[in-house]
Amino acid sequence: MEYSEYQEQAAEYMRLAIPLMRRYGIAMTPANYAVWYEYVSGNNISLTDAVEQHIDEYGQLSDKQSAELYQRFFDREKDQTELLEFRQNLRHVLEEILNYVNNGVGITKKSNKQLMQSLAKLHPEMQQQDIQLVIEEVLVETKATMSSTEQLSERLNMAMDEMQDLKRDLDETKQQVKTDSLTKLANRKAFDDVITKVTQDADNTGIEVCIIFCDLDYFKKINDTHGHLVGDQVLKVVANTLKSSVKGRDLVARYGGEEFIITLLNTSIDNTKKLAETLRADIASKRIKRKDTGDSLGVITMSFGVARYVPSEGIDSFLQRADRALYMSKRKGRNAVSEAAPPIIR
Repeated sequence: MEYSEYQEQAAEYMRLAIPLMRRYGIAMTPANYAVWYEYVSGNNISLTDAVEQHIDEYGQLSDKQSAELYQRFFDREKDQTELLEFRQNLRHVLEEILNYVNNGVGITKKSNKQLMQSLAKLHPEMQQQDIQLVIEEVLVETKATMSSTEQLSERLNMAMDEMQDLKRDLDETKQQVKTDSLTKLANRKAFDDVITKVTQDADNTGIEVCIIFCDLDYFKKINDTHGHLVGDQVLKVVANTLKSSVKGRDLVARYGGEEFIITLLNTSIDNTKKLAETLRADIASKRIKRKDTGDSLGVITMSFGVARYVPSEGIDSFLQRADRALYMSKRKGRNAVSEAAPPIIR
């Protein structure tokens, strides 16, 4: 595409996006504009579906919902910035270590060569797992190259401390990228990674995988009546209730908005339904009060859809079946548990 054509297309997307943002009362922030620019461009089908689902269900898209969509679909830039910083810091520490060993006594050519090879592995496209591997290699090799001379030993120890700090920072960043900031549960990205892995395992080994899709009933009414801060309080209470129900390799994630999803391994569909029913009753029995006034929010309920993965059906089919089961519970009158029908595999 010629630059002039790109300018014309960008201007057209702007012309379409701004009236829509005004119609739904969306603040003209860079993050909100990025969401709506991408929406009118039609380039991101998942984002388009998410926006239209919010509008169909609520009749509007709030600033908060728009911000959540930005975090969900556009946080890659933040991830890449953090990765760039890690790559730069790692290169600095490696160069320092090489300087120390080159000036040291009794350092083998093999150790020097291996450290040089680690330095050569750094490149602009490195991902987190690649950086992690380089850090592990350097820590092992640095320990092996410790000299008996006091000065060199001290310098290498300092460099190793820096490497350990980088490793710890990287671990913390990886955790933050996969954690929902409000509920502290796993986020959609973390769930996507886990469901991809466990369904592959199910295809290969037949391991039992079940999920529980759950959605708060009438959550928009809570936000409209009490405000978003109270709505956030409800989400935290529900998140803690769901998280306390699982152990081991099972995962509770915030899927988006007021939707949550639980992934269960080596759990039968019957036991999955029992767990969902226990959670349904537990949440319905809670009497949450506003922190500021002490006023009761009344009965809070959730609807649930459960599904068992059938090997070779694929992730999309699995999630769609669970989602349909969830909406069966909504049609029953909410505050219910429904099991997904088996997949149609051709």
